[in-house]
Amino acid sequence: MEFHIQKEAFLKALSRIQTVVERRNTMTMLGTALLEARDGRITLSATDMEVSLRTTCGAEISREGTMALNAKTMFEIVRELAPTNVILRMETESRLILLAGRARFELAGFPVAEFPKIPQAEGERFQFDHDLLAEMFGKTHFAMSSDDSRFTLNGVLFQLSPPTEESDSPKVRMVATDTHRLAMVEKPMLREITELREVIIPKKAVFEMRKVLEEDQEPLEVIMGTAHIQFIKPELTLISKLVQGRFPDYRRVIPSQNNIRLNMDRQELDSVVKRISVLSHEKSRGIRMNVHGTMMKISSNNPEQEAGEEEITVQFDSQDPFAIGFNARYLRDILTAMESSEVRFVFHDDQSPALVFDPNRNDALFVLMPMRV
Repeated sequence: MEFHIQKEAFLKALSRIQTVVERRNTMTMLGTALLEARDGRITLSATDMEVSLRTTCGAEISREGTMALNAKTMFEIVRELAPTNVILRMETESRLILLAGRARFELAGFPVAEFPKIPQAEGERFQFDHDLLAEMFGKTHFAMSSDDSRFTLNGVLFQLSPPTEESDSPKVRMVATDTHRLAMVEKPMLREITELREVIIPKKAVFEMRKVLEEDQEPLEVIMGTAHIQFIKPELTLISKLVQGRFPDYRRVIPSQNNIRLNMDRQELDSVVKRISVLSHEKSRGIRMNVHGTMMKISSNNPEQEAGEEEITVQFDSQDPFAIGFNARYLRDILTAMESSEVRFVFHDDQSPALVFDPNRNDALFVLMPMRV
């Protein structure tokens, strides 16, 4: 194997696979990348046995071949090179030479036969617009659980549903919850769906997909299988195992009896919560919202007897004073995920979950559990 490639193109491909490569070295081959050179392109593949990524880029290939190499070492070398043309040459199955300007590196190779097999998802194919997936992942990812004992919550529910009595068009939906908050986004599906399909995409795959979506505006093809899901776009394929299990019935968490509405400027609220939470309890991060008429006071305090408060103007449809406490970080996660100028809270009482959403849109909904402050 021998090929010539521009440093920046090679570095981009190497950087894509870094977060997939297993760094704890529980298995040596999980720290490697499979490098293939053929048909005028190079392909780099990496896997940690849960998430796999394959990326390609153009190169001038003198001799085709395949080799497994240490992904982190290669990335760090190429990252530090001056902008130039890079030459890679496989001397033997266990030795690779890298040449760039006056620099020369001899790198160890690993047996290609020992590189883990990267799975392929088998199932129906769906086309998705880039902006749709980027928005849906962006508005749900923060609500995924980190509790290993509730593994079905350690990811995002990805659901395609056929028309129902409430909706005459098919829908694509994403839901995430850690039991303290819930995020749900629902969009129209642009093709016919005849039966319900739902999978749980694990947390690591969600974070990897968000990075992929930040790169460009290319549409994606998605293959939904029973054990794996595959996201495909030009020059890149991401394959992930699915979380096996049943996602809890999230509809039961969404309150239906709430009727006390509170509207305010979203960015102003976010700024005030950010300031006031500086003096909140380090562990609970609790803040308190006290509403009376058209004014709401947001306050916090901590064990050092420090306290802060600030007032903002609101629209409140109750004549009675109302107070409720929230975790400031959870609240800010929701406010940051929203894009609207205004935010609406709908309460039942100070002990029940609150609904949070954009009053001018109905495609995203958040549920936030209150706390004692």
